[in-house]
Amino acid sequence: MEHSSAIGSRLVRSPSINSMTTAPFTVLIVEDDELVRELGVEFLSDAGFQVLEASNGQEALSLLERNPKVGVLFTDINMPGPLDGITLASMAAVKWPHLAIIIGSGKALPLLSGITFIRKPCDPERVIQLIRERMTGSV
Repeated sequence: MEHSSAIGSRLVRSPSINSMTTAPFTVLIVEDDELVRELGVEFLSDAGFQVLEASNGQEALSLLERNPKVGVLFTDINMPGPLDGITLASMAAVKWPHLAIIIGSGKALPLLSGITFIRKPCDPERVIQLIRERMTGSV
């Protein structure tokens, strides 16, 4: 496992790289709950994605700046610091328009244009399905 320079973030590469592309597809998971984040990293890397992780919005923006090939941002809403998941998603959508954004929360939210919402606790297979749909543009 490779550690990035952002505090608390790691780059995880799965040995079973996604066969749909010649290069691994990169997902950034943003979650302040370490156990939930670890579970997300595990099921996404097991599914063949390259995974970056961040524990808050500021860390996520830093990782996005340094990793322009991130294809999906999968974020929680309630996180410590000045950037919650909605603000992070809004900023990321403007700065990286290619980025598919999935927000997970235990609370129902109004849908934001171009952003997918999934209720927590998330079914890992449903998250993987959503990411693959965004990879192929079949949403």
